[in-house]
Amino acid sequence: MVIHYSTNGQDSACGRSSATLSASASATDVSCKSCQRSLSKPQDAAPAKKATPSLADLRKPKAAPVAAPAPAPAAVRPARNGGFSVAAAWGERLGGTGSRLPRGKAGQRFV
Repeated sequence: MVIHYSTNGQDSACGRSSATLSASASATDVSCKSCQRSLSKPQDAAPAKKATPSLADLRKPKAAPVAAPAPAPAAVRPARNGGFSVAAAWGERLGGTGSRLPRGKAGQRFV
């Protein structure tokens, strides 16, 4: 028969509870594997950090961000003046084929 670890005689360390539970308060007499594992765990183990913050953590005011040095401005490219436009070239090409225009470019047919 398995001997569980229990300090009060009814509730065991592995979670089983019964009036007919064979239990011992001495850790050396315990033969239940679950009770032995719970006895071998350190009692002062820190709780695991939760993956998601609690609502209280979310409501805390954020710390002021540390001012980082401003990065050097990147070389500014001059704006395009005129030059080649793909959309304009495509519109010209389709305009030369007769009445066929790209979607949204045709005028309103009926009023």
